[in-house]
Amino acid sequence: MGDRALAEENPQFRESVVKTLRERNRLQREIAAAAARLMAEDGAQCAQAKHMAAARLTGQARAAHGILPDNDQVEAALREYLRTFGGAAHAALLLHLRELAVEWMDRLQTYAPHLVGAVLNGSATRHSHVHLNLYTESAKEVEMALLDRGVRIGVDLPTERDLHAQEVIGFVVRAGVRGSRDQSTAILLTIYDPAALRVAPPSRARNADTLLHPIERCGRASLPMMRQLLAETAASAQRPGHLA
Repeated sequence: MGDRALAEENPQFRESVVKTLRERNRLQREIAAAAARLMAEDGAQCAQAKHMAAARLTGQARAAHGILPDNDQVEAALREYLRTFGGAAHAALLLHLRELAVEWMDRLQTYAPHLVGAVLNGSATRHSHVHLNLYTESAKEVEMALLDRGVRIGVDLPTERDLHAQEVIGFVVRAGVRGSRDQSTAILLTIYDPAALRVAPPSRARNADTLLHPIERCGRASLPMMRQLLAETAASAQRPGHLA
């Protein structure tokens, strides 16, 4: 007899299952919140932060299967943490990173640049990189264009999960948030074949975040889209009663 049939015939069993699911969901939310804090304050990567948070909350070095929240849950918790505790400072940081992204997207217009990741979806912290996807048949052409500009670059292979990427080009720029000293920010360019641009990015769970601008939750934003987002964000900030 399956669990479903057993639950239908045994109310006590059904109540036990519901209680277990509620407890698991509660624990996942707590782990996601704790992981978000580690990411915001210490710069931990998502996977590392989840395992560290789970270990602290459960007292177990390795979390049981099904207990860890998925990356979308942690990303949502991180945005909530930044909205609650980041305030104007986080808004200024996000603006700075997006303006930096637009600056380099403008310089790399030839390669159909699109912003992806934390800077786009609002979960960026002071530890975040700017992630751009470029679409061209020749990654070497991008390398040469950057070297001609005097940019010191590093080149690496894409992750095994990113089967359609050619390579990843990285470099560091120094530019600070307005009113603060310069800081180093890494810019990572993932190079794809132009055909990859026809594949829609995953919408993911951030679509449920009603506080996000439609462009922030689109998964991938072009240069015109980013200019629109910056303009509308600025206009919103100037409205009476707006809270940072």
